Amino acid sequence: MKLYIFDFDGTISNKDSFILFTLNTLSPLKFSKYYVSILFLWFFKPKSKLKESFYHLFKDYESKKFNQICEDFEKKNLIKIIKSSFMKYISTIEEDSIKVVVSASISNYLKPWCDEMGFDLISTELEVKNGKLTGRFLTPNCNGKEKVKRIKEKYRLSEYNEVHVFGNSKGDLPMLELGTHKYYKFFK
Repeated sequence: MKLYIFDFDGTISNKDSFILFTLNTLSPLKFSKYYVSILFLWFFKPKSKLKESFYHLFKDYESKKFNQICEDFEKKNLIKIIKSSFMKYISTIEEDSIKVVVSASISNYLKPWCDEMGFDLISTELEVKNGKLTGRFLTPNCNGKEKVKRIKEKYRLSEYNEVHVFGNSKGDLPMLELGTHKYYKFFK
């Protein structure tokens, strides 16, 4: 059996879904305020903390309401940024292969797309308490070594004849090392 592991942003998409999500869920004023507020911090805080700070804007949102925003975003925007070369490639993958997206982006908008495509998903999860978003991550940001950790928790790699791993950035390099077949910036 074969396992196919894909990073999402920049690997199979031609735009960063997080930036697109912020553009499509915030008013222009809130969008500008958020990015101006993190501009100075960009040099001093880890990017995962800056990303988490965006979700503080949704603190105390009803989880159902937020998930509806995410599903609307997926239907209207996410499909438009998927590379056609990726879609062509996955049509050649054998039916019994396992396909998984491993991403630092949140599951709330990636999961509906992954479910439609028949992909498993490993991603950053938002914390919800009493049906409301807390504005914090439930899991560590799924990037770099965290991707490797989460993949190994979910899959026993030795059970697969082939492990094909696709990435496009420094944050994907540790994950690429898991592959029997490694593809860096493969989809154009």
